[in-house]
Amino acid sequence: MPGRLASPIMNPDYAQRRRVAIAAAITVILVPAAFLLNRGSDDEAATPTVTFVGATVVADDRTPEAPATEPPRDDPMGTAPVAYLDGTSPAQDSDPATIAIPRPPDGITGTASFRRSITATTACQVKGVPFNTAVTVTNLDNSRSVRCIANVGGTEPDVDVVLNADAFLLIADLTDAPVPVTITW
Repeated sequence: MPGRLASPIMNPDYAQRRRVAIAAAITVILVPAAFLLNRGSDDEAATPTVTFVGATVVADDRTPEAPATEPPRDDPMGTAPVAYLDGTSPAQDSDPATIAIPRPPDGITGTASFRRSITATTACQVKGVPFNTAVTVTNLDNSRSVRCIANVGGTEPDVDVVLNADAFLLIADLTDAPVPVTITW
């Protein structure tokens, strides 16, 4: 029948809107209900779950049991020691762990510049460094470094280290002087 409109039940847009409305209604009801039903007591959240890896523990004397079957002696991985997965150990030490780190070399942080009157490329003038000491000067802006010998005397420089112009070019452009550096010896 031409000219006759299709009923709203047969219209695909109407059916899609109806499906979306039903899905939204179910979601509005079921999501809060799921959260309310799955809520536990506060005691469960405060008690951490500890899982042992490796040997098992006997309930009577709290000592590790021997494994039922020993791993083969040619096992390159060996046996796993007891570990705590939650990051806590049964005996909490009040003293933090001591980590040994190597002593850094003698050094200072300061600024570097250049002087054309220093003729040798390997010579430099450094404040506070013993005479004839091998020094490494590292530019903090770009991590480039140059080695020189602190054997230039004279008046106290305005900066912490004064390099030959060619040596300064290895760590920075001449127009950047003075540059921040770390001086180690």
